[in-house]
Amino acid sequence: MTIHSRSQPVLALIAVALICSALITAANAPAEVSTEVNASVGVNAGSGTRSLDPVTQDNPETDREAPPGLIAPQIFSQGAQMNALLYTANGPGPHPTVLLLHGFPGNEKNLDLAQALRRAGFNVLFFHYRGAWGSDGDYSLPGVLDDIVTALRFLQEKSADPEFRIDPARISLAGHSLGGFGALATGIEHRDMICTVALAPADLGASIGPLLAGRPDLSAPQYAAPMPGLKNYGYGSLIADTAKDLKRYTLNARMAAFKDRALLIVSADQDEAVPLEINLALAEAARAAGAAPFEHLVLDADHSFSWNRVEFTRRIVQWMTEHCR
Repeated sequence: MTIHSRSQPVLALIAVALICSALITAANAPAEVSTEVNASVGVNAGSGTRSLDPVTQDNPETDREAPPGLIAPQIFSQGAQMNALLYTANGPGPHPTVLLLHGFPGNEKNLDLAQALRRAGFNVLFFHYRGAWGSDGDYSLPGVLDDIVTALRFLQEKSADPEFRIDPARISLAGHSLGGFGALATGIEHRDMICTVALAPADLGASIGPLLAGRPDLSAPQYAAPMPGLKNYGYGSLIADTAKDLKRYTLNARMAAFKDRALLIVSADQDEAVPLEINLALAEAARAAGAAPFEHLVLDADHSFSWNRVEFTRRIVQWMTEHCR
């Protein structure tokens, strides 16, 4: 959820409610301290294998018959066309594929992460939900979750087309902020993903539930103003959508679905949009449920991981290379 000047009062209210309602056990949950890592992967290089750092290096051995590419497919969700990009990896594949989800409204798109994952051998599909950033249709919270499932179905269907180079048995979800919420919620309800990666993920039920107790006036300007980039949708709309199905949108009570499944949560200790306490509660619930392999990283960062993009990207690429291929 990218911070906008008009959203500051809302974010402050939500942050206060979150901190007051955070579980004490979650606040004490262990989190891994960030350390420097090597994300090198092996790539085919003639007669042998060459080490490559996909975060900072291009693959010197481009497959001229099937080079990395960019496809702009048409994805339709309930008749509305969603704008999308598919970054295809080097070689004919089929390749493991990541569905990359942006947040609310999605100012930080993490396409540098998409490029690094492609250099590491993953395809990456990025798209805009209905009603977001020029995609057709209307934006809504349940619509976002429906659109994610539609995009997953698209990847499964296109795996039969060699142009797309998709391995349908190796599809992962990765998302940031509200996209992290979407990755977790979809991973809970659809268990055929090989990996789920949540980056500063929101837990809307845990965030908005305490706010609802105060009966906020959603017609007030700070709630009613539309969010830039979204079609006729603002924070008040998000609060109202969450209230309609609070149980579904409270993720820390549903993390048992990740038992024996691969999960990575990356958090920021300077996050003002999704306070760290929310992510600690999600991580503790995942750990208690027996998610495996599971890792929770806490980086010195803001909500968008603005000042450590290289480390942020390297940690994710390393983990996904190890567990999601």
